[in-house]
Amino acid sequence: MIKIKKITFLVSILIGFNACDDDIEFLDKEKYVYEIPQVDLTEDVRAGTYYYNYDVEDWEENLAYTPILGEYDPLSPEVLDQQISWAESGGIDFFVFPWNGLDDDNLLNAFQTQAGASNVKMVIGYNTSHLNATNSSPLAGENLDRMLNEWALLAEEHLQKDHYYKVNDRPVIVLSPLNLPSSRSNSIDYPTVVEALRNSLEQLGLNPYIIGELSTGWTAPVNFDEATLRSMDGIVLTNWSTNTYDRAYAFFSYVDLSYQNWKTSLEEVNVEYVPSIFPGYSNPGDESSYVIERSEKNYVSYLNIAKSSMGDSRIVLINSWNDFQKGTSLEPTMDYGTQYLEITKREFDVEE
Repeated sequence: MIKIKKITFLVSILIGFNACDDDIEFLDKEKYVYEIPQVDLTEDVRAGTYYYNYDVEDWEENLAYTPILGEYDPLSPEVLDQQISWAESGGIDFFVFPWNGLDDDNLLNAFQTQAGASNVKMVIGYNTSHLNATNSSPLAGENLDRMLNEWALLAEEHLQKDHYYKVNDRPVIVLSPLNLPSSRSNSIDYPTVVEALRNSLEQLGLNPYIIGELSTGWTAPVNFDEATLRSMDGIVLTNWSTNTYDRAYAFFSYVDLSYQNWKTSLEEVNVEYVPSIFPGYSNPGDESSYVIERSEKNYVSYLNIAKSSMGDSRIVLINSWNDFQKGTSLEPTMDYGTQYLEITKREFDVEE
């Protein structure tokens, strides 16, 4: 069983008092509100970043920042060339491209065409929602066959090619979402599905490194099905925005405590924790979430948290490359230029 460390996230909690007098004892604040220390590396981090596929309607939303490329078409060769060049200069190893059915092939194929001999590669972020699995019609039988056939095509077009990112010759896959809504809680038996996927890709000579994605944050591993977690090679939690004052006030130390809990808990079942971080968070369309200020100091703190909590494969996912709506973007903008790419390169790459 996973051994879970119980962590209480409270800013001023009364933990006891002397029955004979009115003296009150408080938790030592430095245990949960503290500066993040610098972490020095001996090997480079494998840095990936989530790529958002903007269309016309997306550009009409309120944006936190103004991209240098303007309201671009992600399928434009000129746009992809510039993005690949920027990513390479910032030490980014791969983009995680969304895939939720055949309509997303255009973006994958456009990147393949433009990637050329670049060091920046592709990872497929496969979302199961297009399979329409339900409790009464789970991801099994014909539904599962459809998924395996899709992966056979993706393997032929991408996983087996040089433009696809691999760790120790294992193509990296992001499978989402592991946290199914209560209305579909029995729609996907992930241990069975993942075993079938591994067996199918093994017949093609591939041994995938599968990262299971939880589209949430701030939840302890004890709240998730252990068999599902065990079936993955790595686990990532992507959304660390918060509408809670305490978490916003002591954001980096709270995140650090949570990441270490995930890391040590997953180590018990031989699964790697894959940290997900952002340069900042500022969502004009969500007044309930606190702004996590974008600054060099804050971003360096987050990068160091990631370095201390990543697994042996040293994979860190930055969410995002270009989510301008939430203000988490790495891609250069009129507001901050290439600053955060430069910081990423400095902190994640070992100087030769």
